[in-house]
Amino acid sequence: TDQYGRIQRLKNAKESVRIQGAPEFSFRNAPSFMSILNTEADVRDAEYETQAALDHYLHHDNTAPFIAIRLIQRFTTSNPNPRYVKAVATAFRTGKYGQFGTGTYGDLAATIAAVLLDPEARSVTLDADPFRGSLREPILKVMAVLRSMEIEKSDAYPVLRLEGMSDKIGQMAHSFPTVFSFFLPEYQPDGRPGDASLVGPETM
Repeated sequence: TDQYGRIQRLKNAKESVRIQGAPEFSFRNAPSFMSILNTEADVRDAEYETQAALDHYLHHDNTAPFIAIRLIQRFTTSNPNPRYVKAVATAFRTGKYGQFGTGTYGDLAATIAAVLLDPEARSVTLDADPFRGSLREPILKVMAVLRSMEIEKSDAYPVLRLEGMSDKIGQMAHSFPTVFSFFLPEYQPDGRPGDASLVGPETM
């Protein structure tokens, strides 16, 4: 049983494969190749291996801080301090943040609560820091302008259409260019933020 309560049964065996005609060459633990006939056993083994790989990635030591940084960047600030990241990563690992969460590893209720309720996310004092927070995305800037102008639909145009926004501003809702969304999380803009080694994904 590991630190996350997972019961692991490991095969305690030693295998040696020797090459015919060259006995001086050998290697440990022969690979297992699945048949192209796709028998029921092959399907079962493929499912087991896939589940084992996903489980390994989920419980990897780097997963919690990686998810913590990405969620913080999308919800509160582009440049969180290490203490903030550790608090969110701990909530992800323990599944608890205050009264939130079930105590299960990877509980997103506890993780999001840590993101939004952490002192760094709610501090009024930190609002005075010009490098804190994140920039507004291009499509959100357009929406803000439309709201400020109190745009309303008309009988001639019952649906407001924003044509060619991807070419005009480089972004359009629900039109991600890749599975990684519009931005690179580590992108550093030119100017003072970049000179200070700060990232600004939304400026990409």
